[in-house]
Amino acid sequence: MDLHPYYQRGVTSLPGVEYGWLKMADGAQEYSKTADGTVYTADAHAALFRQLGIPFGGYVYAQPGDGAAEARVLWAECQRLGGTSVAPACDIESDPKIHVWSAEEATDHGRAYCSEMLKRGVRPAIYMNDALAGQTGVEDWPENPVLWIARYGAKPARTRYDVHQYRSDGTLPGSAGLVDWNQAYTTAHLIDTEVSELDSTQAAQLSAIAQNSAYVAAVLARYPDSATNGDADANGTPIYDAAENTRRIVGQLKTLGAQVTGLGAAVAALSKDNSLTTDAVKQIIDDAVVKSLGG
Repeated sequence: MDLHPYYQRGVTSLPGVEYGWLKMADGAQEYSKTADGTVYTADAHAALFRQLGIPFGGYVYAQPGDGAAEARVLWAECQRLGGTSVAPACDIESDPKIHVWSAEEATDHGRAYCSEMLKRGVRPAIYMNDALAGQTGVEDWPENPVLWIARYGAKPARTRYDVHQYRSDGTLPGSAGLVDWNQAYTTAHLIDTEVSELDSTQAAQLSAIAQNSAYVAAVLARYPDSATNGDADANGTPIYDAAENTRRIVGQLKTLGAQVTGLGAAVAALSKDNSLTTDAVKQIIDDAVVKSLGG
């Protein structure tokens, strides 16, 4: 489930809740609302989750502007409140009273947010409704975010999603308003930052992989799908299928990004068991990356 500090103010217990997202930021600002002399922030909900030992993370309600700045503000709040066990999410949704997102704008904003989180060694999450998710192609973003998709009355029409927000009329004891409920279909939303946080070198490597993949995808768009392998020009020079070749490269880069992320976590866990030093762990990761790149 996910909670808003004001609309779900007053929650006293969390029966049946296994994990949660708390609104911690509005755009590039920490969330705060004053009503009837009371200041509402994410602190009260965070304290309840900590008291009950339930994993939680934060989300930012995206506003037009700097997606990377939103990531920095949100992650700082997640760390301040102890909400680092659920992937930090960027909530990109249209509200005619606030902002209506085009697919292009939502993509640029969301990917800037994701890239900034990856620089911190943290896998980001993206929240969208099913329609906008389809328009933005979020399933194929090279940053590979956790996908939290809203669709009421039916499952998302996506080939990949991790968490489904399936209703908005739930209840919790003491809540001033109704509550959104979510169903997880993978464990991707659950993160262990002691394992997943990478140092600046590995974070930069992940960021570079994402940027390279985005560049190759842009190159791919310039080539017609009609090019065919096996053809030759009048001089017998082969005509390469640029579109197919670049598709393969995109796939390889995505795979590599996933391998590096997984490897970082695996080696960090191994260091806990076998008492490897930090330098030794870094060297193992660096050597494996070089090997993966064919160096």
